[in-house]
Amino acid sequence: MEEEDLERLFLSVAETSEDQTSEVKEVFAVLVRSTLQYRDHMLASEGTIITVEDVRATLEHLVPFLETGRLPTETDHVKIDLLKIWKNSLRRLKNTDNNMI
Repeated sequence: MEEEDLERLFLSVAETSEDQTSEVKEVFAVLVRSTLQYRDHMLASEGTIITVEDVRATLEHLVPFLETGRLPTETDHVKIDLLKIWKNSLRRLKNTDNNMI
């Protein structure tokens, strides 16, 4: 998965959002950064290649996971890892924003 492919994926999701504020753009930037870090880690440590399709499939679970806190049971460890990473990254972003106020 190339960085440009991932950015295109997240941008396509962002474009469907009715609210394209700077906050939305920052959320997607955090998701891109954390996904690229995870991709690099998995390739270096396990030789696992994270694909755009992996990310696309995981995005389908993100909102339900954030709303309920329940991880999907029928998915693989890459998707579970990404969901946990995204949640932690978004939590840090929220904490950073709250500290700036």
